[in-house]
Amino acid sequence: MNTLTAGTTAGTIAGEFHARRVHGLKADVLRLVEEVIDDGVFHGGRRVRELEAVAGRRWSAHALATSSGTMALECAVRALGIGTGDEVIMPALTFVSTAFAVAAAGAVPVFVDIDPHTRTIDPAAAAAAITSRTRAVIPVHMHGLMADMTAVRALADRHALAVIEDCAQAAGATDAGRPAGSIGDIGCFSMWVGKNLGGLADGGLLLMRDRSLLPLLRKLTDLGRDGERNTHHLRGNRGRMGEIDAAVIRHQLDLLPAWTDRRRTLADRYTEAFATLPVAVPADAPGRPHTYYKYPLTMPDPATAAALMTFLSRTGITTEQVYPHAVPHQPALSEITHRTTGIGVTLDVLPRTVCLPLAPELTDEEAGRVVQAVQDFHTGRL
Repeated sequence: MNTLTAGTTAGTIAGEFHARRVHGLKADVLRLVEEVIDDGVFHGGRRVRELEAVAGRRWSAHALATSSGTMALECAVRALGIGTGDEVIMPALTFVSTAFAVAAAGAVPVFVDIDPHTRTIDPAAAAAAITSRTRAVIPVHMHGLMADMTAVRALADRHALAVIEDCAQAAGATDAGRPAGSIGDIGCFSMWVGKNLGGLADGGLLLMRDRSLLPLLRKLTDLGRDGERNTHHLRGNRGRMGEIDAAVIRHQLDLLPAWTDRRRTLADRYTEAFATLPVAVPADAPGRPHTYYKYPLTMPDPATAAALMTFLSRTGITTEQVYPHAVPHQPALSEITHRTTGIGVTLDVLPRTVCLPLAPELTDEEAGRVVQAVQDFHTGRL
């Protein structure tokens, strides 16, 4: 299997490219795995410490590696003292982990609407949802574009709310030059293998501006321990990152800027090619350059979106809807106490969204095939 076809069927273009990425890094990954095996330290060693140090320096905060983005969110909520009966505001467009983390602490997820252009939390909608029980707001950086953190931070400061940044889709993104995860009280990253920056399976990272949170967060991610293996000071989680994933993610940190440039180059190609089509394309927001974890096309209506996905599938091009359902409409939410305000924009946008293949590993020829197929769909050349 060669690098360009790893994880795909011959002639197809995948919707996600992490199998191709890992295959392309195979020699480096095997070298790193061998080094970890030779050292004989698999958790809490120098590679985890190096990842935390380098990520902290580059992203202007104190860093703590953990086992997943979900774990990062759960620990962030607990570390900020959010608990039973408290309310936490978040956009209805997010992954379920954002809501699950709040519910795990006994708090109430409050879902609000998104900005139709950025697909991130609408600060006005968040402001309207604040009650006497509101303790925090979780802006979710969506598809690689940061939420309006200036507005969110100002809102939180006015109402004495904590801010937890959900950075699962925004490694390397910035707002007015400030890195994702460094503006809120705590930033939570997923480093699942399919993200812009990821290990071999699951992984996560916590960033915090206040170093005093670090000891508590470290306990929460390591079964309540504080360096001594057999003493557990509080109810924590098995949430530590292993040395192999830390080594792989640390290696990729140096590659992330070039990968982001490649994503932007491909996105620019798509955007230019689709300029005359009846679609809405993703774009930068003022001071917030897009990093294109996904490239979402917004079609005129749900039927056209479904037809485009079917057409592209017939030509061997895989697409996604990220996400097809608003979180409060997920079946699991019937078991979770939550509150939903008006989410009309979210419900309008989601079924009209088609995410096209986009990754640093996408070849120019494949990008050309995607462009041609989308154009063919719109001109009726079946």
